[in-house]
Amino acid sequence: MTNQSLQLQAGVHAELRALPGLLNAMGMLAMTHDEVTQATERALAENPVLERADGHPCPGCGRHVASGTCPRCTGRATAAQFPGGMEPAYDPFATLEADAGTEVRSDCRHALTLVIAHLTPRGLLDAGPEAIAAAENLEPGHVHEAVRAIKAVGPPGIAATSITNLLAAQADALAEQGHVPPWLPHLVRGHLGDLAAGSTAVVVRAMGLTEAQVREGLALIKDQLKPFVSAETASVAEAAPTADVFLYRRPDGSLEVEVPASAWFGLQVADLSAGLRGASGTTEAAQWLTEHELAAQRLLYQIDRRAGALLRITECAVTHQKDFLDRGTGHHKPLTRTAVAQELGLHPSTVSRAVSGKRLRLPGGTVEDLACMFGKGLAARAALRESITTAGPASDEHLREMLARGGFSVARRTVNKYRHTLQQGA
Repeated sequence: MTNQSLQLQAGVHAELRALPGLLNAMGMLAMTHDEVTQATERALAENPVLERADGHPCPGCGRHVASGTCPRCTGRATAAQFPGGMEPAYDPFATLEADAGTEVRSDCRHALTLVIAHLTPRGLLDAGPEAIAAAENLEPGHVHEAVRAIKAVGPPGIAATSITNLLAAQADALAEQGHVPPWLPHLVRGHLGDLAAGSTAVVVRAMGLTEAQVREGLALIKDQLKPFVSAETASVAEAAPTADVFLYRRPDGSLEVEVPASAWFGLQVADLSAGLRGASGTTEAAQWLTEHELAAQRLLYQIDRRAGALLRITECAVTHQKDFLDRGTGHHKPLTRTAVAQELGLHPSTVSRAVSGKRLRLPGGTVEDLACMFGKGLAARAALRESITTAGPASDEHLREMLARGGFSVARRTVNKYRHTLQQGA
């Protein structure tokens, strides 16, 4: 067999070895953000080599961060972190002051803004009410009233002065809804230190619970409570919709696209090789380690491949739809998935799988279907809606002429169809 034949055969074998991973990655392309999250949680539970870095999800966007909120949501990013610039900060507590302003006593409104300025990214007060009053030259009673108003309208745990109080407030909210046992808030308030030290017997004696109940309480604290303010504890039905793709506006007005990849979820492959040295059955241990490392690396590869494909497709759509994103539906341009596929050199079905069921977070924080970037006639429909409103009763032909003067070449029968669609949706 010639060298050329051997090289060709080796290349074919390499492609066949890579094929399962590529197919799995393309299958993950159709998954939503929530489905990817569920897949990572299963993998973390099943694969000891796969681990999540220390930290927690950012309460603003869900990105895994070491502490507080991510630079995107706090607006404290440096040029080194985001050399391309970034949009104005997206604040998860943006409406808090307005909401609390309707609750607070009128003579204490001046204190409200100053007190909110003392909230950390976790939603905690960085000092007690008396210390805030002294620092800001305010009446202590005014500060207490501002704190009361913030707690009345904000999510459970807001304006707490310690992590323990924050967790206890979340536990109170869940207990009131019947999601956790009524004794959990008391466990949180009085015995977090005992639980951290592993002194379950102390808790059993102090609270009159069984050992099984204490273990249940510890599991609930880990699974249901968060060391930052989260609106999720207010009501499961009110949880903010998750997004698959994020749009950020840079200072120069341009748009930046980000898709959560493996680093977003805080995933990494643990190095367990040192712990296996000297172990009996070294060959079996090495094989076990290799298999689990490959499985972990394969998952990271699949998540990153999904993110890369979604990123390319969305960036292409954003390029075509910048006027729509900047100025509204009236500036939406006709764009098909097939056209994007041709521009990127992808198969149309790949673009369809990538877009289907995905959600897009716009720079202002609202979440829409990613499919809003595609379609035909959206701008014409918006113009027709405006024409019907301004012209009142008018014939299809008259509306067609009005649209033509606005730059929309639409047949009369199409106007009639759009008109009926709008009437049905009214």
